[in-house]
Amino acid sequence: MNKKKKFQSNRKYFTICIYGIVTFCICLGIFKLTNNWQDTTSRLGDILSMLSPFLIAFLIAYFVNPIIRGINRLLFHKVNGGKYEKLQKITSLVIAYMIVVGFIVLLLNFIIPQVISSISELVKQSPAMIASIENLLGNLSEDFPNTNFDVIEDFINDSLPSFLDYFKTAMGNIVPWLYSAGISIISWLINIILAFVISCYLMWDKNNLLNSMKQIVRAFFSKDIAEKIIVTAKECNNIFSSFIIGKAIDSLIIGILCFILMTILRLPYGALISLFIGVTNMIPYFGPFIGAVPGALILLIINPSQALIFIIMIFLLQQFDGTILGPKILGDSTGLQPIWIIFAITVGGYTAGVLGMFLGVPIVAVIAHLLNKLINYMIKKREESDNQSEGDNPSDKAAPGKDNPTFIAGDIQDKI
Repeated sequence: MNKKKKFQSNRKYFTICIYGIVTFCICLGIFKLTNNWQDTTSRLGDILSMLSPFLIAFLIAYFVNPIIRGINRLLFHKVNGGKYEKLQKITSLVIAYMIVVGFIVLLLNFIIPQVISSISELVKQSPAMIASIENLLGNLSEDFPNTNFDVIEDFINDSLPSFLDYFKTAMGNIVPWLYSAGISIISWLINIILAFVISCYLMWDKNNLLNSMKQIVRAFFSKDIAEKIIVTAKECNNIFSSFIIGKAIDSLIIGILCFILMTILRLPYGALISLFIGVTNMIPYFGPFIGAVPGALILLIINPSQALIFIIMIFLLQQFDGTILGPKILGDSTGLQPIWIIFAITVGGYTAGVLGMFLGVPIVAVIAHLLNKLINYMIKKREESDNQSEGDNPSDKAAPGKDNPTFIAGDIQDKI
């Protein structure tokens, strides 16, 4: 009688089956995410909104961490932990957050009244600006009678009534808008307060969190690979943090210098334009131009000579930033060529707007660093493999001659 064959497990085919199922699930997930992209982006927006306190807390901790390290080096460099370790952590944490909160309050206390005053003055001057534009067009028509400015005049005449209607409609809806804006401001204030509290916990428990992450890496990888991953993560963090923090300090200094120079030169709307210059300066290369254009246009309408002075001032300020201040603060923090920086700004701006233009550069720098390490590793492995194959074939070590491939390759390399 024929005996029934028992099922025999095969580890090789079982592993292939698992890999096939995992690959199918990943492909199915990618298809579901990309098939309805609007729904995916909406869900991602909801998730990011839900996690916004934690993301803001991580960002705050990212900026506070260097301050805490500086305080430890300054005040506690002679203290070797022990029974004073907890007191040292509390003192450093409290001083760092007092510095950050005090700086923010001082900055807002100075900037907000100045910005509100500038905006109010700009609104008051808007009818005079419109009249000056019309006078400018009239003067251009008289100076250049053969040129047709009717298209521009018709555009302005058609745009002004629609703008006024829009303004009246907006004023009619001002109460609901104020209500929704108030709710949004309260929600943001709650998120920011919560983020500061979470960031305190992150900084207090930083060592335990980092040790836990290291243990997770060591649990899934061998000792050598785990150490390489940890070292690579530290290098990527140094690249990212040095650019973010350095660029923030650089932009803050440029904004303050712009305000001081505009005050000395008696240019109007100094606080508003300087704030815009400082924020847009966070974007490499294109930031100075983006920040200078609105200020130059406003001053051009008010007084063309002041606009010319402003343009010259911004040009000199950006030259100072690009040649002296930026290299001193940032150095070669990214190590990217200009073409890759432009690529990062373009792609980042397309995908995430202004924030993407700023974060695109350090992200591409981190990716480039990882690719560079991977390429160097592959080249090293290839050289080791070639050396090993040469050691296994003694005939390859024959004296160079016409029939020896080593001779031919070396000859070609010398010619190149």
